[in-house]
Amino acid sequence: VFFAGDHEALRTATRGYIRFALDGMLLQKRFDKTKEYEAKTYQQASLEVYQNEKYMHSLYLPGIYLSHFLWRHHYLQQIFFAERFVPLVKKHGGTSFYDVGVGTGFYSRECLRQVPELTGHGFDLSAHSLSYTRRMVDAFGLSDRYQASLCDILADPPKEQASFLINVEVLEHLEDPLSFLKGLYRMLAPGGLGLIAAAVTAPNADHIYLYRSAQEVCDQVQQAGFNVIEFRDDAAYDPLTPHESVPRNAVLLVSKGNS
Repeated sequence: VFFAGDHEALRTATRGYIRFALDGMLLQKRFDKTKEYEAKTYQQASLEVYQNEKYMHSLYLPGIYLSHFLWRHHYLQQIFFAERFVPLVKKHGGTSFYDVGVGTGFYSRECLRQVPELTGHGFDLSAHSLSYTRRMVDAFGLSDRYQASLCDILADPPKEQASFLINVEVLEHLEDPLSFLKGLYRMLAPGGLGLIAAAVTAPNADHIYLYRSAQEVCDQVQQAGFNVIEFRDDAAYDPLTPHESVPRNAVLLVSKGNS
């Protein structure tokens, strides 16, 4: 595992996860009352979160990493990735993937680990996410097949298209996710496959764009040009009352036509 043998790193990650989860619970209660996310620009969120080294490494990144195993909807997402996306990737025969908005690097690592034929390139606007991702990939001995870039893919898109695309829980962080999705579409080669996920009714310190249903995510992804092969809509937990909001996760398996 990522923290094997490093007990201090595991303690730091555990403390970060606890704070991350408690902050999320508080924001969810506020959301129940207003049914809106706190008004915030991307620039504000970036300064508060993505460019804040202490916040990223002590709370945000370890919190997200452990949530892959401790939150029901995040765990179901990685199962969907392994059971639905990976077999199609292997059958497809492509050799390259882009991971846009790498976060902790979890899905970059899993692509490299589960499909040894792949090479990958991760993009993010946070140097702290990229450093965490490099640690993740290095820890599993996969760095020879991976590179990471601090890059805005809309302002400076890669010159080559990739066979596969991963974009996990980035859309809700943006002011204009549709323009971003169209940028992702241009990065994917014709006939390529993608995994796109977004948080739904899930307030967080850096969540800007509110999706009220998984279908809204699906519609926007299709509007950007992608074909939706299938999608899941998973709740973090069962609501205690009919009116209680619950964080949800929409995860979509997509393709790009050959025409």
